[in-house]
Amino acid sequence: MFRVETEFPIAYDSPDHIMPWGTMNDNSTNLDFIKEISDLYNGNYKFMDLGCSGGQLVVDIHNSNNIAIGLEGSDYSIKHNRANWPEFNNKILFTCDIVKPYTIYYNNASILFNVITAWEVVEHIKPSDLEQFFININNHLEYDGLFLASISTHMDIINGVHLHQSVFSEVDWYNHIFPKSLEKTKLKIYQYPFNNKVRSDGGSFHICLRKEK
Repeated sequence: MFRVETEFPIAYDSPDHIMPWGTMNDNSTNLDFIKEISDLYNGNYKFMDLGCSGGQLVVDIHNSNNIAIGLEGSDYSIKHNRANWPEFNNKILFTCDIVKPYTIYYNNASILFNVITAWEVVEHIKPSDLEQFFININNHLEYDGLFLASISTHMDIINGVHLHQSVFSEVDWYNHIFPKSLEKTKLKIYQYPFNNKVRSDGGSFHICLRKEK
């Protein structure tokens, strides 16, 4: 049903692919968060998770009879038959470099989503790639659709590899990084609207962007 059109199916230059860590270990979900999303959309919505790692959040939403897809930059979980990838690879879980242009198709038609999320992902992206990252989100959101994310403000170094490439304070994100990165989009900043979060790591803050007409 799903098809991902991209010239960059793997994020080969990403530190998270070069030195797998989150993609090797993470498989986060939160059923209370899913219930809040479901309540907001009366049980009927389309969902995409970026940097989905093991894919559990996507699978749980798929199992609630909603349209859901996850994109992951590394093929580590495919190669190691990890988490949900053996069952859902190229069905609802796909590899894709999310800082390069891509298009998602569902039943051979391009699709827009009500909710897109990225949990502990944005800080992994180089500052020079943030603009295209948010343009991709803008291009895949319905009007009034939400982008929800947690963003770490801390460095993360594994075996000498700096996994976090955009390390800024929350104040800098709001005052400098977001205004510049969102300039070519219709995404506007709102307060995070839910009681529940999929990730709430130490040193992270949560963001909500809404696509406005």
